Amino acid sequence: MAYQFHFNLSSATSIHLFLVTAIALRWGFLEASAISLLSVVCLDYFFTQPLFQLYMTDTHDWVALATFESVALLVSRLSNQVSRHAREAEMHRSQLQKLYELSQNVLLLDHQKPVDQQLTNLIQATLHVKGVALWNAYDLHLCTSGTCEITDDEVRSTYFAECNEDNSLTATSRRVLRSGTRAIGSLVICGHSLDEASINATASLTAVVIERARSFSAESTAEAARQSEQLRSAVLDGLAHAFKTPLTTIRSSSSGLLEMGTLSGAEKRLVALIDEHAGHLNDLTTRLLRTARIDSADLRLKREQIDLIQLIENSVEASQQELGARPVQLLARTRSLVWADRQLLEMAFFQLLDNAAKYGSPDSSITIDVQEEPAETLISVRNEGSFIPPHERERIFHRFYRSPGSDRRASGTGIGLSVVKRITEAHQGRAWVNSGERTGTTFFLTLPRTAKEMDTWHSE
Repeated sequence: MAYQFHFNLSSATSIHLFLVTAIALRWGFLEASAISLLSVVCLDYFFTQPLFQLYMTDTHDWVALATFESVALLVSRLSNQVSRHAREAEMHRSQLQKLYELSQNVLLLDHQKPVDQQLTNLIQATLHVKGVALWNAYDLHLCTSGTCEITDDEVRSTYFAECNEDNSLTATSRRVLRSGTRAIGSLVICGHSLDEASINATASLTAVVIERARSFSAESTAEAARQSEQLRSAVLDGLAHAFKTPLTTIRSSSSGLLEMGTLSGAEKRLVALIDEHAGHLNDLTTRLLRTARIDSADLRLKREQIDLIQLIENSVEASQQELGARPVQLLARTRSLVWADRQLLEMAFFQLLDNAAKYGSPDSSITIDVQEEPAETLISVRNEGSFIPPHERERIFHRFYRSPGSDRRASGTGIGLSVVKRITEAHQGRAWVNSGERTGTTFFLTLPRTAKEMDTWHSE
């Protein structure tokens, strides 16, 4: 039959080679290899001498069939690789498409609601995986979506052990979420067909979303705090102005009665007491107005050369009513000159002395020291009997913040120390506190040794 259709060995091998290549492209290398072996047998039986026998007498036929089999296997191998690469490329393109869709959808998350649960649901739905578990180390919260055959402790242990692994048997991947070099959580994806690069990209995107949500929350909190402080400052400013008018009337009346000279001894003492305390209230109201201005406006300093020791002595004398019977010890006696705003420094020292008197032990002393450093002047104010825990030492300088339990020891608004810090920083200085249960509490201020004349700050 083969000779009837003018087929010879070369023609038959060409047709068989085409069939082997087509089978390799359609099914794979193993199928093509089996067909190629069957083709060799057919060629030997139908196209080599003697015909219809599995035997060849001509050595050229052996060479031709061997060459055909080698070419068939090589072509099927190459075609199988091309098919595999095409499938891998299609799978990679599909995964990239999913990651792109995920990156778009995370921008639409509602930051007014918990982001973690929204994110796990989004990953599970977009990547078409069986389950997702997310551990957020910031708020110690675990969220899951879908079905994941893994315990909550295993999800947490991924974070604590910083373990990244892929289990091909269970199709489960674990990743530690990082912001820079710092671990911020863990992600477990179950029942997936994603490659390692896609899992890593998903983990990186998850970490970015968590950090973005945290930054958004911090900004919202800071904005709410700023608005709250503005409202409180406005209220305090309004109250201070409201107090000014009746205090002025009271003081004018008491001073007028004293100048008339018509009062008896007892009446004169009572009116003098009213006049003294009205003057004190007026000074406090003025300080309150200055405080509101310090926190609400761009602070401009009116610098002048000041004898710091003399200014401290004047501040102590002006604070006698707040200090009461507490002795004040000034260790430094040598002259110390600084370039600073006199009114602002007086306000800062008043706040520190008032704070030391309020929270120190009854009748304990207050110690003030001034030390000259190479680049700055260091001022310290120490009282006895008070203690500030380490975690509170930065927060007490925040406006309106008061340590827990401090309201039972002394009244206050939580403004004074924030004013001290604001004034010190306006002078390019620093303010901090050290505290010990036995040594008491010491507040430190620094002022630069040299400063240039700056814009004038106008105060009432």
